[in-house]
Amino acid sequence: MSSETTATPATLPDGVNARDERAAHWAQRADSQTLTAEEEAELEAWTSADPRNAGAFARAMASNAYLDRAVALGVHRGISEAENPAEEEPVISIAPAEKRGISRRLWLGGAAGAIAASLLAAVGWDRLIGTETIVADKGNVRRAALRDGSAVTLNTGTEVAVDMKPLERRVSLLAGEANFDVASDPARPFIVDAGAVRIRVVGTSFVVHLSDLGEVSVTVREGRVEVHHGRTAALVLSAGDRVLVPSQGAVAIEKLSAGEVDRLGLWQRGEMDLTGLTLADAARQYARYSDRQIVIADPDVARLKIAGVFSTSDPAGFAQAAGLAHDLRVRTSDDTITLSRK
Repeated sequence: MSSETTATPATLPDGVNARDERAAHWAQRADSQTLTAEEEAELEAWTSADPRNAGAFARAMASNAYLDRAVALGVHRGISEAENPAEEEPVISIAPAEKRGISRRLWLGGAAGAIAASLLAAVGWDRLIGTETIVADKGNVRRAALRDGSAVTLNTGTEVAVDMKPLERRVSLLAGEANFDVASDPARPFIVDAGAVRIRVVGTSFVVHLSDLGEVSVTVREGRVEVHHGRTAALVLSAGDRVLVPSQGAVAIEKLSAGEVDRLGLWQRGEMDLTGLTLADAARQYARYSDRQIVIADPDVARLKIAGVFSTSDPAGFAQAAGLAHDLRVRTSDDTITLSRK
């Protein structure tokens, strides 16, 4: 007979065990941003020691974020008691909030286990942490929801790697261009790595583009972001700011109008503004979306300018418009569209 004994947990509210209680404690400290460096190391060691610890901490942080979101929106979420099939996305109803005071610390403390269990049944908090890769194939624009409630929209030929950790949310932009709509969570900053650039936010909306040459641009649509590059001080950008970080040379910052910011995001609707570009530049833009190439052999034709908003999926329509605007001959085949002088 084994001499091992099983420790009896301390008396806790129904549905709450010692692990949940400790996770709630850590979540409270992380939320209030009062963790010392030693405590951060202790938390990291605790969550790494057992996947169940990491899961409990994620659920406690999720409860915290859930309450923050509810307070901000002025709503509460009615959670169905019916179990959802594993393959189906859960349905969450939004209802007007009752006007009564609720202590967020009470929810995170003694009732943390019960809340975490309810949220787990409703939205599957097992997906709050972990890694995944998201890809938008050539010619496609893809929008994906992230585990923390954020969303990312990928332009054609874009790939991102997402790593949700207990203390931070990190995305690596491996290629292409992506728009990030970040759910606010002060305890878990959202970090985007793009080439040699790192962007750090809490909650905002911004677009990051990484070119084939390693050039990075960041355009802020809402909120504020910090852009880190090399050993220079972080650049703080607000709505309408755009920074261009070349692979070599000086960093450039510009202030855009609301209309200019919208035009830079037209690709999310399957459109692009080619105003001011040469036909050669426009052909390179279409090459990002389609295998059907626009061929311009004459350098003088290639330098002609174009204006207008065009569909990213219709290179032939663009070529016809360019031909009419500049009195050019347009010849089409299955693989190519050729623009030339008549």
